[in-house]
Amino acid sequence: MKWQLAASLVVISTVVLAEPATVVTTGEVPLSEVARQWGLSETEYRRYQDIMAGQRGQWTPGLDPITALGVSTDSAEERKRFAELFVATEFERTRKELAFQRAVDAAWQRLYPDTPRLQLASQATRQSGSTAQRTALILRRNSKAGHERLQTLLTNPSVPVDVHVVDTQGSDRALRAWAASFPALITALNAGQATLNHGDQFRAELGLPAIYRKNGAGQWTRVE
Repeated sequence: MKWQLAASLVVISTVVLAEPATVVTTGEVPLSEVARQWGLSETEYRRYQDIMAGQRGQWTPGLDPITALGVSTDSAEERKRFAELFVATEFERTRKELAFQRAVDAAWQRLYPDTPRLQLASQATRQSGSTAQRTALILRRNSKAGHERLQTLLTNPSVPVDVHVVDTQGSDRALRAWAASFPALITALNAGQATLNHGDQFRAELGLPAIYRKNGAGQWTRVE
């Protein structure tokens, strides 16, 4: 669950969705179902279609519905709702992608333990051309090695970092207290260069701390 720290500390934020969304036409799926998948009403989804038929569609082709609605509204209340919906959606997407990548890594070790994994040339080209590969750090709350990895990652403000803290038992208070010990992390959160998340779903992960990096093909790969 994403959450907001107390106003005196920081507001946790995230960055714009990395990949443009594919708009599903109502000829394939009922409009009500498409809207539901994004957490929107039919009226909101129709408004999104109207927005993308105008200037926004020329400026940012393929923009996802939540972001399009959020940047187009003049209502502070709507903007807040779309921002919270965006954060929840992005968090769930990242969680699932990391979980699948861990399963792929385990399957590779199980099926082909002695065979090196080769990166496709097209993927390598896209990755080398990326100026800000998204990074995810999974660490235990009281891990000295994890804290050192975090400090190292935060020295490069151009690389966005998703921090997943294991052993918080879902306690926002525990996560706040932990984050308060890292001024550089608070600065990164304020600047929108980092997100902070409960990481207990990764408790079974071996060899923590673990660092995953998202390449140009949109795949998460464990690099440490």
